[in-house]
Amino acid sequence: MAFPNYKIEIQALTLEDGGGFLATVPSLPGCMSDGETPVEALENVQDAIKAWIETAQELGRSIPEFDGEYKPFNEYSGKLSLRIPKYIHKKLAEKSQEEDVSINQLIQSYISFGMGYDQGLKSIFEHHIQNQKDVAFQAISKQWDAFDRNKFKRNSLVSTLSMHDSEIF
Repeated sequence: MAFPNYKIEIQALTLEDGGGFLATVPSLPGCMSDGETPVEALENVQDAIKAWIETAQELGRSIPEFDGEYKPFNEYSGKLSLRIPKYIHKKLAEKSQEEDVSINQLIQSYISFGMGYDQGLKSIFEHHIQNQKDVAFQAISKQWDAFDRNKFKRNSLVSTLSMHDSEIF
């Protein structure tokens, strides 16, 4: 069963996370699956979508019908009309001649680089935030463990003193 109207995002997993690819469905919170390849992750997430919808129905929760703004990539022509200042056009023409590529190829490589750069920053930021959460959790856990040990020691001391007090009186 395919759900073509739900936007599915696929991202590569780090080796620390087991490698492969993760497919998530932003409209269905917690709906995700993984696979060794992007195609496998996409296939696997179909089962997750089905299970998510069935569970929501069983619980009487509302189910988003579709992602209104989402269109599959095959609905785009791949053509883009762009107006740019003459100065930038001139610079692009000169650079494309220097690189021995067409202006379209040069612009496509610049766009791809920019989008990849943004995705890389996002990935690094998300990884950094997760590391910060892990560090904070470890610090809190250590403090909590120390608090519990001290509390245990205090309780043991109070119990010991209470036993000795009862022997005195």
